[in-house]
This record gives sequence, C-alpha cells and structure tokens, in this order.
Amino acid sequence: MPDPTVVQPASAISPSELDSAEARPGSASLIKAFQLVERLAASPPSGVSLADLSNQLGMPKSTAHRYLASLVSLGLAERDGSDHFHLGTRVIELAGAYLAKSDLRTEARAAMDELAAQTAETVHLAVPSAGEVVYIAKVESIHPIRMYSHIGARLPMYCTALGKAILPYLPQERRARILAQPFRPRTEHTIVSPDVMRSELERVQQQGFAIDDEENEVGVCCVGAAVFDVSGDVVGALSVSGPMSRMSRERCVELGPLVRESALRVSRRLGYPE
Repeated sequence: MPDPTVVQPASAISPSELDSAEARPGSASLIKAFQLVERLAASPPSGVSLADLSNQLGMPKSTAHRYLASLVSLGLAERDGSDHFHLGTRVIELAGAYLAKSDLRTEARAAMDELAAQTAETVHLAVPSAGEVVYIAKVESIHPIRMYSHIGARLPMYCTALGKAILPYLPQERRARILAQPFRPRTEHTIVSPDVMRSELERVQQQGFAIDDEENEVGVCCVGAAVFDVSGDVVGALSVSGPMSRMSRERCVELGPLVRESALRVSRRLGYPE
C-alpha cells in the first residue's frame, strides 16, 4: 500500500458543503475547525505552520489562529517550539475509544491473524467512508519488505481490492454516486472507464473477491473480500497485500477463495445469515 502522505485524500467536507453551511448559524465554525484538524492529520511529521494552514484553507491567519487556539485548548492540536502545529493526543484517545468499541475490528482479529499466518503477507481490515476505504486494523507481514500503511489511512475505492470488494454491495444510489465521479489514474493500470469498472464489479460479485493488480501502487498487488453484518449489509472488507515479487496476479487469484472464506467467517461472527 502507498504512503498516504504522498497523495492526500480530498477533504471529507467539500467547499460546496462549507458554503451551504454558512447559512446555518454555528455549523460553519464547526466545519472550519474540522477542516483544520484534517489538515493537521495530513501534515508531515514536522508539522505545519499557521501561514501554511491559512493558505491551504483560504482562511485569514487571524481566523485560523483563533480556531487553532480552541483546538489546542481541547487537546485536539498541539503547538511545538518552532511554531508548527500537530494533531493533539486527544485525537488518539478518541480514536482508541472508537476502535475499542468496534465489533467489526474485534470479531475480525482472529481471522486476520490466521490469514496473515497462512499467507505470510500483510492483512488489512477497512470500512467504507464516502468513496474511500479507511483502515481500522492491520496485521504485518513476516517479511522484511512490507507494505507501508497505518490505521486511519484512507484510499479510493475504485483502485483498491478493499474498495472494489465493497462497491458491488453498496446501496444502488450510493454506488452510482461513487461510480459517477471521475477516476483519477493512480498508476498506468488504474481502471478509469466506468464501463470497465462495472464489468469488474460484476466479476467481483461472481467470484466473491476483488484484485488490485498494481492499480493503486506500481509493484503492489492485493486481493480482498467483503464483510457483511446481521442485516446483510456490507460493513467492510479484508485484504491480503504484498509486493509483486511475492504477490503476483496469479497468486492473488489463488488466494482469493481463502480471503473470501476469511471474510465470510467474520461476517458469520457478526450474525450474517448467508
């Protein structure tokens, strides 16, 4: 998987949503503060300056400073000695509380450990979020050359095995909205045609697993399968990923049924009736 700091995902809040929020008293301030938190999350380890945050968001420095002061007081942001800002430790506490209560993460752990042991490759668990997937759990490969990724990283659905495993099972309107968006090529192998993607998703449904054949990152191949809850709704996906030297497309095809069965085990633990 790629370093999510290289190509940053779009903000979860679009400019149009921000504009419409201006008409609703109180909501615009919350959205602007959240946009600052998102920028801090996407910043390099050295942090980001007030001037850079102001420029990135098109926000006056005085306004950005006022919001940052509030975020610092809440523990959601921190300011270092070089006047650069970082995410605060309170974010870690909140994320930890969420993950601790995540039935999906808890119920998937044994299956993930077993899948990692069987394949000797990196295993990820992700959930859908808008047109992206978000990692919520990971088991590392035993090999010295591993996939760089971290909990909380976001990647597009259309070019990942996790996302393509989830897409066919989303509600029709939600799936249509995602497929209506332009697919930006991440590599020369990325599927950018909506028609080709629809055919790809039909194949995913037929075989029960999806393959990312260097579509998100050159030299990396992944295979993933969807996880369902007691209502039969898709709630996430499991994947196995590795470098092409170990995870060729042929091996992904071979591992597909194993990943599908592991995802089904997790679904059963969530009450999925099959």
